[in-house]
Amino acid sequence: MSRSPVYFSLVLHFHQPVGNFDHVFANAYDLAYKPLLDHLWDYPDIRVGLHFSGCLLDWLLEHRPAVHEQVGRLVRRGQVEILAGGYYEPVLPMLRPEDAQGQVRMHIRAMEDLWSVTPTGLWLTERVWEPHLPSWLAPLGLRYSLVDDNHLHRAGVRCLLGTWLTEDCGHPLRLLVNLKPLRRLIPWQPLDAVWAMLGDLAALGRDVGIAPLACLGDDAERFGLWPRTHEHCWEQGYMRRFFDGLLERRDWIKTVTPTEYMERHADQGRVYLPTASYLEMMDWAMPTQEAATLGTYRRACETQDISRFLSGGFWRNFLVKYPEVNWLQKRGQDLSRALDGLAVERGGDAAVESGRKRVWASQCNCAYWHGVFGGVYLTHLRQTNAANLLAAQEESGLWPSPHWSVRDVDVDGREELHARFGPWQLFLSPANGAAAKELDYLPKRLNLATAFARHPEPYHQALREAAEKGEVITPNHPQWKEFFHIHSAEVRAKEPGLERFLDYDRFDHMPFADYLLPDETSLDDLTHGRFQPLASSWQTAMTWEVRELKEGMEAAFAGRMAFTEKSSEESSEKFFGVPSEKPLGKPSRWLDVEKSFRLFTDRVEVDYRITACGGDVRNAIWVTELALGLTSRCTGRSHGNGGEEEEKDLEQSWSFAALADVTFACPYSQGRFLVEVSPEATLRHVPLWAVTKSESGFERTPQGSAFYFCRPLRLLSGEQERFRLRLRFVE
Repeated sequence: MSRSPVYFSLVLHFHQPVGNFDHVFANAYDLAYKPLLDHLWDYPDIRVGLHFSGCLLDWLLEHRPAVHEQVGRLVRRGQVEILAGGYYEPVLPMLRPEDAQGQVRMHIRAMEDLWSVTPTGLWLTERVWEPHLPSWLAPLGLRYSLVDDNHLHRAGVRCLLGTWLTEDCGHPLRLLVNLKPLRRLIPWQPLDAVWAMLGDLAALGRDVGIAPLACLGDDAERFGLWPRTHEHCWEQGYMRRFFDGLLERRDWIKTVTPTEYMERHADQGRVYLPTASYLEMMDWAMPTQEAATLGTYRRACETQDISRFLSGGFWRNFLVKYPEVNWLQKRGQDLSRALDGLAVERGGDAAVESGRKRVWASQCNCAYWHGVFGGVYLTHLRQTNAANLLAAQEESGLWPSPHWSVRDVDVDGREELHARFGPWQLFLSPANGAAAKELDYLPKRLNLATAFARHPEPYHQALREAAEKGEVITPNHPQWKEFFHIHSAEVRAKEPGLERFLDYDRFDHMPFADYLLPDETSLDDLTHGRFQPLASSWQTAMTWEVRELKEGMEAAFAGRMAFTEKSSEESSEKFFGVPSEKPLGKPSRWLDVEKSFRLFTDRVEVDYRITACGGDVRNAIWVTELALGLTSRCTGRSHGNGGEEEEKDLEQSWSFAALADVTFACPYSQGRFLVEVSPEATLRHVPLWAVTKSESGFERTPQGSAFYFCRPLRLLSGEQERFRLRLRFVE
């Protein structure tokens, strides 16, 4: 008696982000992509779908041009179906519709040029779904996409066999269901478990009268690039046994491309999906404390049917969880709208279109969210996205010098002052004491303000608990070389003692954020984010005025910074070691703060005038933070030591007394950034280390540096103090 059939569709997603290192691209090709493509050629009866992000193809076609023919011959043989996507692999719902459609259209044209195919299926980046997508995709000729079983669960659908039909405003789209159990099995678990699951789906399809479809769509990197998967998949023969097993069972396991299945079988009916992604992504998008709580409940009932109703959060909440990400995303949208206006003025100018593609490149998704891979914590990806935004502006000729305007760039209900003169550009926040949300040196396409705050993450608790029990597996542990994957319960760390770096920031790191701190605030307090300000930029709204200078531009701010007497009691509210943000004591005095930014061709000058009002100021430190996305070294100079330079390591906390000037190396731009201080101040430096979880374990990643320019503040009521920072970029 013949077995009931099941249709199996394997869709492989090939992607590396814009700005990733060349050696990562090369390893991905050598360890995963080439073996996969060669393997497919050896098995002509195994039919699959393939998706390549445009940013990966750009690198491959330049550095591994053989990929063009490798894929082309598979296409000509009719063995593979090519899927479309956003060219630079964006999360489509985070874009303006014009950019989303433009990116997908760009990718479709690239597939037509490369392999003479016009895709009708969409690879949905990170499976981030929002209900309006069918309307966006309809004009592009796309007929289907892949979503996860989690999406169907959230819509109340139990039967995951076959495909489903959705629509928006009358525009239909068919949906293939990507099965999480298959993602967890392949290639990690023994193949007998795979055959058993496919057999169960075949039997279920027979019982309910549906042609069952088992779809597995996931990263090609899992077949060679992830830790020890190259040995497992290729050297130890997992993929050979997998494909041989499919052929041995071809009488009941039918490998098909997505379109082949849909041409033979009707959909299972109508469904309307809520906003969703795969289950893990929805958990990661939750606020940290809520994600930890959700994880507890999920583990408690993961074997019960009720677990499918624990749906997690909403992808866009990453823009809340990480304010730095929100700024980058909103800057891209702001630029895109400005380019629309420029295109109308110029009538389709080529420079505008070049700028638009730079904006699209800045939208590559990997630096906009975080789960178990680096994501937002990969500094080089954030800096590349920021650099592409500046390149878009300069290549298109947008906002030529001199320029200033006021608008709510990041859509937080408060306007930013945008000032540009010569090579310098600033986005200043009057609502936050004129702290800078962006500090740009345009000739180098360099946003210096890419430091990232240290955020608590749900997985940090697992590291703490394992460290307390002495159960962290490090490279010198006998278990380190054993097979490991991202779903393993064990805690691995690439170096011992990582739990010592689990520090968190109460405040965003921005250039020119100001604090009034108690005298006894130590370098250790700054390092571990434990300082309690008496007053700060974050509670100081300022008025502003822009003035033209003979050879520059000035943005002048003024505001009242209320401060409190130090409380003898500290709040006990903490989460993962984060102090409460409740104010200390009652306001009793204030400082009148005048803060002026002067932009010239060769420098930026930031002048302060601080006046004590309502009483004397004693036992306090005025601190101006210069947060920079630097992870290298710097040299400082003090008149007190004869003007000799002293090199400092940006991987360590340190203090430099009586500083006159400091020079920072800029490894991404081949230049030096000079800050002069007048009068001299004490410079305290804090390296911003994030402890992140990657596919190979916990690791420490640099997020930039916080430089605190500190000076004692001793003022009688009515007295003033002045000081200046001067910034230069030195080739």
